[in-house]
Amino acid sequence: MKKVGLLIVASSLVGAVHSQYEFSSFTATGRGGATTFVTDYQAVGINPGNLGWQYKFDDKSFAMGMLEMSYSVRSEALNKDGLKSIYRSARGEQESFTHQQKLDGARDFTNAGFAINMDFSTMGMAYHNEKFGGIAFRMNDRIHSFVRLGGTASDILFLGKTASYFNRYELSDGSTVNSEDYEVNDQTRDSIVRGFASSPQLISQVMAGSQLQLSWTREYNLSYGRKIIDIEDVFQLSAGVGLKYIQGFGLLDIDADENGNLTAYSALTPFIPVDYGNAAALNPSTVTQTGKLPNSVGRGYGLDIGLSAIIAEKLKLGFAITNIGSVTWDGNVYTVQDTLIYDTDNNGLDNYNVFTQIAEIASNDGLFKWAGLQEKKVALPTMIRMGASIELGEKVEIGVDVLIPGNTVPGNFEGAIIGFGGDVQLLPFMRISAGFLSSANYGTQIPMGIILGPKSGGYEFGIASRDAYSFFKDKGSTLSMAIGFMRFRF
Repeated sequence: MKKVGLLIVASSLVGAVHSQYEFSSFTATGRGGATTFVTDYQAVGINPGNLGWQYKFDDKSFAMGMLEMSYSVRSEALNKDGLKSIYRSARGEQESFTHQQKLDGARDFTNAGFAINMDFSTMGMAYHNEKFGGIAFRMNDRIHSFVRLGGTASDILFLGKTASYFNRYELSDGSTVNSEDYEVNDQTRDSIVRGFASSPQLISQVMAGSQLQLSWTREYNLSYGRKIIDIEDVFQLSAGVGLKYIQGFGLLDIDADENGNLTAYSALTPFIPVDYGNAAALNPSTVTQTGKLPNSVGRGYGLDIGLSAIIAEKLKLGFAITNIGSVTWDGNVYTVQDTLIYDTDNNGLDNYNVFTQIAEIASNDGLFKWAGLQEKKVALPTMIRMGASIELGEKVEIGVDVLIPGNTVPGNFEGAIIGFGGDVQLLPFMRISAGFLSSANYGTQIPMGIILGPKSGGYEFGIASRDAYSFFKDKGSTLSMAIGFMRFRF
């Protein structure tokens, strides 16, 4: 039964970003648009057509950056204190829910979306000249997760063996009692060894109304773009293409509708210590951990294409389709066999962070049945991007972005994202950005950012948030940050 916990929580917390929105580009996070704003290596994975643009700084041909990162955590159920508790527990600060907090968590999380995204750019570099065009390379890790739980699943996640699904308890003295005859509180819950269900349901029924997705990939993207039409001072059209090799480290896709239809499969790096029991010995795709770095369990290829236009040297238009392709997962690939859930000895969550609890929840030979697969081919989260921006003088640029998911695979968004915003060169060494975002996964957000650097453009650093407004409100909060300190041009 403990393995049921993996299905309920793993996608809610290995990761992290509007990961496909602006990646870890701190210069783009603080505004509501990216498609026509990003340049050099930051255009990789967003719109390779922008690589055909001449850099704003006439004497600069090269750009490079390292260790840019961003993250975001969004919950319709948690307030800021709840979101911060995830961070505290990840740092090793111990927290323990009271029984009432478990009840409140189960109630608040029912049918409430929860998304975590992380994006980390190890390095990026780009080169451009007028005749050759622009070429760029970027190495990027992306982690995307989204979870929405039905009532029974949320109850079991937080309360474990004391969830209302289990109507009988085995106590530490060896006796069994009906749950309605035993008062559960902070003092008595430790006496309960196991919970039993007299009328067990299939996992598809327990998970009804739940959706869980996790995707962790690393991509190596080489992109090229150049001008194909150039009418001086009137019209310029650039086209670009990006080719990427992708390593897969984690995939989880669990979807149980209200009618009892269950789709479930996973492929997780052995770096995550999950014991699949006897199923591992029979699985043709079993992988064991070697070395200190995570072993990949999937690989694939992708394609990005993009067009960028500049009209009258002021108005920019952009269109791109990114992540065309697929990943073949061939390590630790499992599917779920629908089975009855009879009992559990799991205590449920003691805080909102399951990072430290995945091994305990999943590494037990409970009643849940795993079935190994040779491989599973999954399409990449394809995204269609359209954007426009206009320069107002030399210090202001504003624009709009529309992103439409091209499929419903893990790592993609539930619906369209619409963004509006821009930049203001407030001081010669300071540029601020702000905007407005609306999306299915993240609701309404007010991004803001600040970028510092000399007027020559030789280097810049900055910090941004996808939703500055969340620092002033309670429910439906977003915690996010994008940081970059090592971005250079020469």
